[in-house]
Amino acid sequence: MDDRWPDPAESLLWKAVQSWREDAEPWLKAAYPRLPETVRVNPLRPDQAWTEARLTEMGGEPIPWLPEGGGGAGWRLPWPKGRCEDDEVRQLLRALHATGRVTQQEAVSMIPVKLLDCRPGMHVLDMCAAPGSKATQLAEAIADEGVVLANESNPGRGNMLVSNAQRAGVTSLVTTQHDGRGLPRPPLPGFDRVLVDTPCTGNATTRKNPELWANWTPSSGPSLQTLQIALLRKGAMLLAPGGLLAYSTCSLDPVENEAVVAEILDGCEFLRLIEPDLSAHLPGLVSRPGMVEWPALDNNIESGILEQLPRCLRVWNDENDSGGFFVALFEHVGESECAEALATADEMARMPLGNPPDHGRNTQAPASAETLEQVGSEWGEAAAVGPLFERGKRLNISSSASHDWLWSEERSLRRGRRLPGGHWHPFHVTQVGLPAWEMRKGRVQRPLSKAMHIIGPRIGKHVHSVPPDMLADMLLRGGPDLEAATELIPTLAGERGGSLLLTLEAEGQTWWVPAWLGARLTLMLPDAERNLLGWLLGVEMES
Repeated sequence: MDDRWPDPAESLLWKAVQSWREDAEPWLKAAYPRLPETVRVNPLRPDQAWTEARLTEMGGEPIPWLPEGGGGAGWRLPWPKGRCEDDEVRQLLRALHATGRVTQQEAVSMIPVKLLDCRPGMHVLDMCAAPGSKATQLAEAIADEGVVLANESNPGRGNMLVSNAQRAGVTSLVTTQHDGRGLPRPPLPGFDRVLVDTPCTGNATTRKNPELWANWTPSSGPSLQTLQIALLRKGAMLLAPGGLLAYSTCSLDPVENEAVVAEILDGCEFLRLIEPDLSAHLPGLVSRPGMVEWPALDNNIESGILEQLPRCLRVWNDENDSGGFFVALFEHVGESECAEALATADEMARMPLGNPPDHGRNTQAPASAETLEQVGSEWGEAAAVGPLFERGKRLNISSSASHDWLWSEERSLRRGRRLPGGHWHPFHVTQVGLPAWEMRKGRVQRPLSKAMHIIGPRIGKHVHSVPPDMLADMLLRGGPDLEAATELIPTLAGERGGSLLLTLEAEGQTWWVPAWLGARLTLMLPDAERNLLGWLLGVEMES
């Protein structure tokens, strides 16, 4: 027991849980020990099998109820979260996470994306997306073919979201900064999938946040309920007919969960609550149905709504050796709420077209024909495949749907006004896709390591195979001079100076390594990628 926090059995939270669950004693015993370390494997990486082999060597095992599909598979590692005692293993895990091959994420946090049954090409909204673990899981779930609009209202947390999107190496993410209650409407008919993982009291996270034993009070849930209802209602209005919406919290309080769901069902007749198919998406997960009775129950809830509430999903700490979680899954069974929220069908038809706003020099816009020609001329025609968006010193590669749907299609604003496509307005976009190329003085200078798994196979020029021994030596001692490099890599003879790619065949995979040729041949890699290459080649890297 940690002396910094009160005895859980004396806490207000424990007293509340006893009113939420009849057999509460097992929960109390399981709600204090630290969580196990869990990760999600990125299924979009060509070296996925190599990554899973490394996790197995660490003693990791797949989590049976988190199979691949709906994002990567969940794995459990044999130590408490954040407390790996082996320095070498800890460094490897840190590198796997930093390079996007895995995402360190709590197991129950992966549940809502699994239940959304996303498909390649879908248009998806993550309304409260930071820090980004679920947003990147959504990108994996659509096979990075479609668009995931990942929104965050807080600028600081928004920076974390952008960083995680880049770390994961996905092209389909478009990050925005809005209060979720005021999110603009996308091109019609709306989003195919919506995730509303709202701010909550987090009282199901005691295994990683023990301060909750001291800080949680019965008033905590009601203080957030109005915000939760407003966010969920907005998410419902942005959902396309036939689409699915997931509402989730890491709270056990029915005031934040079933009460919110009941309010939305009462106000959004086009939604119905559906029972998640656990056998298809979460085989073996132990869960309990949603509650229909709790101390703060509003006796005016209609019987038809109460009958639906057991379709909600409650996950308790003790039944899966995990954190706690709540998910409700809705289906849009209406017609055109996303459009009619602004105007009727007749009014929509009469809306005049407005003029697109000035993009401004900081707006990320599609790369010019001249820039695309530069990429193709310097690195091969396939390297210019995008779409590519240009902003400042970066060229970002995005999914086709980000360009063809979210950027290009007409969208509606307030009553009496429509806008043609060809801009992001009214969305405040902070990041599009994945940084792939660096610009310098208006010229494409070099490819970036963040996107190497995508653009490496497309590059047809300035690519040279490197011997494993030479690469290992470069990791330890730095690059050789030009003459020595040419002796070891004969194809460098006649190579123009500057950026190029080295390729290594190992473990049944091609590894793409950015380098720079000047007076010496040097690697252009971040530390995490260097550490992974060192592990691959048996080189002992410095911590």
